[in-house]
Amino acid sequence: MHSPADHTRHWLSIRVRVLCVGVFFVASLLPPYVSRAELPSDNGEVDIAHAVLLVEDGFLMKTSPLTKTGTRRAYSEGVIHIVRDGESLEKLSDRYDVSVDTIRWANNVSPGTSIQPGQELLVLPVDGVLHTVKRGQTLLGIAELYDVKSEEIAAQNRVKDGFIAAGEELIIPGGKPLVEKPTVVAVTPPKPVGSTTPPAGTTKPAIPSYTPTPTVGVLQKPCSEACFLTQGFHGGHYGLDMQERGGGAIYAAEAGTVTRADYGWNGGYGNVIEIDHGNGLVTLYGHNKDLLVEEGDTVTRGQRIANMGNTGLVYGKTGIHTHFEVHLNGAKKNPSLYLQ
Repeated sequence: MHSPADHTRHWLSIRVRVLCVGVFFVASLLPPYVSRAELPSDNGEVDIAHAVLLVEDGFLMKTSPLTKTGTRRAYSEGVIHIVRDGESLEKLSDRYDVSVDTIRWANNVSPGTSIQPGQELLVLPVDGVLHTVKRGQTLLGIAELYDVKSEEIAAQNRVKDGFIAAGEELIIPGGKPLVEKPTVVAVTPPKPVGSTTPPAGTTKPAIPSYTPTPTVGVLQKPCSEACFLTQGFHGGHYGLDMQERGGGAIYAAEAGTVTRADYGWNGGYGNVIEIDHGNGLVTLYGHNKDLLVEEGDTVTRGQRIANMGNTGLVYGKTGIHTHFEVHLNGAKKNPSLYLQ
């Protein structure tokens, strides 16, 4: 016969077991915890919502899908507004008390272009532009670029102790876009000293060879004529996204030497290629499916170097595409100004 103490212990044991089963069941219904520093998998894919800290500066910071009016964007605190029927840039300017130019600059909207219902627009809380911090930049240096006081930038973005990180987006209050069209300089080959027009029947003196500085229209399109633009060059996105339905080949925009041909995450570029064309001109091709060249290879203009893919930080409507950048003396330029 069991004693009262044994009986009590028996029921207590049953209650503990039932409680443990209940806790386990509830926990199984909750989503798993994912670290914000989650690394990408071997195939280059990563959870977009946690990829912010792993993204190299060079394209739009995709902090999270922004699909609802009122959603706040990381760093900038800009409001994402979904355009409704009958709305215009002027009406949004009045509603949010910022200039039309501020809205255009933040969304790469050309002057005279109408906005469409359903379009998502980033609206900054004050007049100005967005600046994505590059490696090595300081708050004082950025302030000098835009001719704005560093204290104003720090206050607007709640920067503490002047610390900023590469890839971070800053609002530059009162700032204007820095992108300028490269100056085209006509270069005439130097004439040999003391040379004169040769007599008839003689050989014309050789003119010393030279290589002009890269100017507008020197590069060919890195994909076929069937590909189309899905995202242009603007603050936070220093390249062109071009897509071809079903994917397609990627071609060298000009002859040069492959200085980078890497598989993997590569700061969000995915499988990436860089080609040095000389005179400080470098082109970059990101998100490739596979690479057909190696570092050190010499390529010709129009040579197939890769196949279009979606490796690295790619999601949503951009899908399979190429991210094309143009670097001149280390600065990222608008590729549209260099394409023929």
